[in-house]
Amino acid sequence: MLNRRLHRIIVGGITGIVLFSIAGAWLLVSRTSFFFAFVCFSIVVVLAIILVRRMERADRQLESFFSTINNNDFNVQFTEKEDDKFLSGLFREMNRIMVQFEDKQTELEERRLYYESIIRVLTHEIRNSITPIASLSADLIKYTDEYGKEGVIDGLQTINQHAQQLNAFLNAYHRLTHLPKPVMEKVKISSLFGKLNRLLSSERGSENIRYISPENADILFDRNLITLALINLIRNALQATADNPDPQIRVEAGREGNSSFIQVIDNGAGIPQNRLEDVFVPFYSTKKDGSGIGLPLSRRIMQLHGGELIVNSIPGKNTIFRMTFPDHNEDFFSI
Repeated sequence: MLNRRLHRIIVGGITGIVLFSIAGAWLLVSRTSFFFAFVCFSIVVVLAIILVRRMERADRQLESFFSTINNNDFNVQFTEKEDDKFLSGLFREMNRIMVQFEDKQTELEERRLYYESIIRVLTHEIRNSITPIASLSADLIKYTDEYGKEGVIDGLQTINQHAQQLNAFLNAYHRLTHLPKPVMEKVKISSLFGKLNRLLSSERGSENIRYISPENADILFDRNLITLALINLIRNALQATADNPDPQIRVEAGREGNSSFIQVIDNGAGIPQNRLEDVFVPFYSTKKDGSGIGLPLSRRIMQLHGGELIVNSIPGKNTIFRMTFPDHNEDFFSI
């Protein structure tokens, strides 16, 4: 549409300039009317000035637009001109593109930081595993006689343990980075909660879990992936409340605004405010035997659904992990 408008302006302006130039030249050459010839040439000059100014104004804004994108400055907004439909439409389109660029830039930055954190952890863990393996294997080769048969066997067992730990770590990394594409379907929340209750019934503290959802509620998502994410969140809540004399865990589903959500609430010790985002860093864990993979995996699953997983915590009171699903779940209550 903008191209057609610009085309009409240019063609109309040039056509006017050509026609009035011809008319003025004919009037001047034929000596029919010097006054009307002067009027025609004046109109040509006016049309040329209007056309040049119009193009310069659009050109300046386009130059500013591309400069803004090149400098990654997405705070600039182009004011729409109510008296100029062409420029108004052009600036509206430019503002829309700016918003899209900003969203994409934010997404790319989040991905960059996410993969940077994974690479840092990968480097750290691999180095920690490889260093003792390399050192011990070199000693076994160099001092085989001193170690003796039992010493060599003991050293090989130690190397094997480190190799198994490294293999388990790499398997966890593979799970995190090779999740399948979600197969979307409408899932009845009551059915999902019933399945979770059965799967976790053997877990210590599972009797303290309450499942709450509106009657006949359903949400659009991948049943298997969301089940996996919720198991991770609920197990995290079970571990957080293990030392609480009155443990309480609630798994709730609901709708807020245009989005559906499922949240897991526990009354464990809580997470300090400065550590809230750390829990989503791959392989980060404050637990002695924690893998640090459950929460990052759950967040990644929500990202694949176009949703998000956020955490809020008041230490000593409660912690809430909320999974928010995009607004294509408008039919939350089915009849």
